[in-house]
Amino acid sequence: MQLIVAEKPSVARDLARVLGVRASGRHYFEGDDRVITWCIGHLVELDEPAAYDARWKAWRLDTLPMLPTAFRLRPAPHARDQLRAVTQLLADRRFTSVVNACDAGREGELIFRYLADFAGRHPPVRRLWISSLTDDAIRRGFAALRPAAQLDALGDAARARSEADWLVGMNATRAITVRGRAGGHSALYSIGRVQTPTLAMLVRREQEIRAFVPRPYWEIQGELTIPSGAAAGQRFSAGWRHGGTARLATAALAEAIAARDTARASAAHPEGPRVERLRARTVREPPPLLFDLTALQRTANRRFGFSAARTLALAQALYEQHKLLTYPRTDARHLSSDVAREMSGVFAALAEVPDYAAFAAPLVARPPRPGRRVVDDAKVRDHHAIIPTPKPAQLPALDRDERRLFDLVARRFLAAFYPDAEFAVTDVWIRVGAATGEPPPAFDADPAPGTQPRPAPHREAMQDSLPPLPDRYFARGRVRLVAGWQEVAGIDEPAGPISLLPALVEGQVLDGRFTPVAKQTTPPPHFSDATLLGAMESAGQTIDDDALRLAMKDRGLGTPATRAAIIETLVKRDYVVRIKQQLVPTALGVVLIETLPVASLASPELTGAWEARLARIARGEDSRAAFMADIARYVAETVDAIRGSAPPAAPVNAAASTGPEAGPEAATYHRSTRPSSGGHPSRRGARSPRTPRAPKLPRRTRASKPARGTRDVLDVELPCPRCQVGFLITGARGWGCSRWRDGCRFVIWFETAGRRLSAAQLRDLVTRGKTRKARFRTQSGAEIDGRLVLDLDSDGGSARLVPG
Repeated sequence: MQLIVAEKPSVARDLARVLGVRASGRHYFEGDDRVITWCIGHLVELDEPAAYDARWKAWRLDTLPMLPTAFRLRPAPHARDQLRAVTQLLADRRFTSVVNACDAGREGELIFRYLADFAGRHPPVRRLWISSLTDDAIRRGFAALRPAAQLDALGDAARARSEADWLVGMNATRAITVRGRAGGHSALYSIGRVQTPTLAMLVRREQEIRAFVPRPYWEIQGELTIPSGAAAGQRFSAGWRHGGTARLATAALAEAIAARDTARASAAHPEGPRVERLRARTVREPPPLLFDLTALQRTANRRFGFSAARTLALAQALYEQHKLLTYPRTDARHLSSDVAREMSGVFAALAEVPDYAAFAAPLVARPPRPGRRVVDDAKVRDHHAIIPTPKPAQLPALDRDERRLFDLVARRFLAAFYPDAEFAVTDVWIRVGAATGEPPPAFDADPAPGTQPRPAPHREAMQDSLPPLPDRYFARGRVRLVAGWQEVAGIDEPAGPISLLPALVEGQVLDGRFTPVAKQTTPPPHFSDATLLGAMESAGQTIDDDALRLAMKDRGLGTPATRAAIIETLVKRDYVVRIKQQLVPTALGVVLIETLPVASLASPELTGAWEARLARIARGEDSRAAFMADIARYVAETVDAIRGSAPPAAPVNAAASTGPEAGPEAATYHRSTRPSSGGHPSRRGARSPRTPRAPKLPRRTRASKPARGTRDVLDVELPCPRCQVGFLITGARGWGCSRWRDGCRFVIWFETAGRRLSAAQLRDLVTRGKTRKARFRTQSGAEIDGRLVLDLDSDGGSARLVPG
């Protein structure tokens, strides 16, 4: 008899349906020859320090470092009954084999292996390794179960990650916190192997913004006109350039250059404006790479304002619940050759969806032969890129955000099989003045797609002296000739006055008008979810090119599956606050980073190097023992350095940021530190200041107590459906938007239509636009069957009752 252990109840139900097991039972489903049970995330976890040594119960510097010789496991508090049931099944002698059907990744491997270790005896294990939850994928997976030993290297990497996080987090958190208490304040400074370097990147950006002093500068804008011929009267713009810069340090310089060029502005002037050099060519832009999780999160944040956690939750729902996407927690942006052979089914499924039929039908009729930008076995490890499954999508069954995310993936997938987009690009240098001195500048090389061709605005150099004549102005025209993949992706042709240049030839004379334009340097922007994910992916290095980012992915902070949780952890622990779409460190976060006595605790490069070693362990190229020995040595050195350092200053009750982008909310924002449920074990049991109450929402009727479970529902971020930027918070009488100070009036009252809403009803209302059918009371007092639907135009509560 076979025992199957899934990671979640929803996956267990899918397996039961496909394998013909009746999905009925509190802790497991039993069939004729199979029993299917499930975890609820981690059923066991690494034990607290006091379990190893009684001296480690108290938070004292003289008992550090804590370095267990062997790690122990304990039941996770959230699912003791399920743990008891699963361990009994694992010990049941009816079973001759066990299938590890947890998510096919590093964390899924850890969930099962910790469970098996805790249970002790269990039958031989085989591994289910699938990238989608469609019926066909499940059947194929069970027909090709892998021996568990094939995943031992991945298991070693998973254990090493978990144990390293315990060692660094427990020891550094205690050491830094106790050191702070010696300074007279009681803040709990939570340190994490990944979270602290991530916070450091946010704080360093904040320091750059604070230290930034705006500098005025001037540019000169040229408006050129063709004076005669068939194109007479056609105009275009060009900007002054000299020695690689377009900026002038003083108004006097700008005015002097504009004046001397204005004196030569006529086409009839012998030194007037003339086309000095021209380059016209066709540029091809290939389709973007397929999505991995980080690329999907970044795109969804830029396009829709979704947080990284929100995107992951939507992708997970499209994978688990709707079976429309493949496994989302992947770091691959390519497909393997065996997956590529099954693409005809995906094309056929998309061809049945009206939104994609026009693009998918040609691929069904003439299946393409994908190149190495799509299929590359060498670049696929555990899972391939995120793509649609062969299941036809019923778009009306998806809520708005699920539909938008699926649309991103579907169009990116189809676009990968379409031709390059082609552009006619024309560069032109215009000379004003006699052709003396330096020769005309060479043209820059075309930047690779996705890269920045010029330095960031706050770093560009300025011209501080008057250069000799001639002056030169640069213009670029870009016109799309062939849409190619961009038509599939829904990318419109760029519009605007600089997109098109008139037909020009070298030596052509022009009329001109030259105007100084006053500007000011701007500070670097705060991180958003999208830009922070990019920085985490490259361990803090600013990399815009896709290929270079892929080369750095082993050295990033965390993994695609964990980065969203790291960002949310920083928010929950009050080190970071979201202001609109910006991530801004709080005063507590700034003080933590600024007073760290061991700089490497906040080093993205060091943590990235550790991640690279974990990836090598997973590939069998490094050993868990060697890695853990290095971590233990690092922890001991770190504790010694903290022990010998001075206590930090207490954080002030003010915001970390007062920059112009932060806005008035940030200037007064500060939340006291509190332990977060489900967070790092080192936070449990620590005493901390009381959390301020959420802001009161507008008065409606008499006060009512929050419905049971309302606090639990906000453990998962629910986006505000009205502004699509904020998230829901719990007020005195209802749930409202976190951006209430910015004018978003979204509110759902705890008591609506004569009924106290449950956590599930709130979640359905916000994510699906309606609740399930239930018993409600009308304004006249009559009880009816109906459902609540979102009403975003209402100011008196954003839900209305619909009968039936």
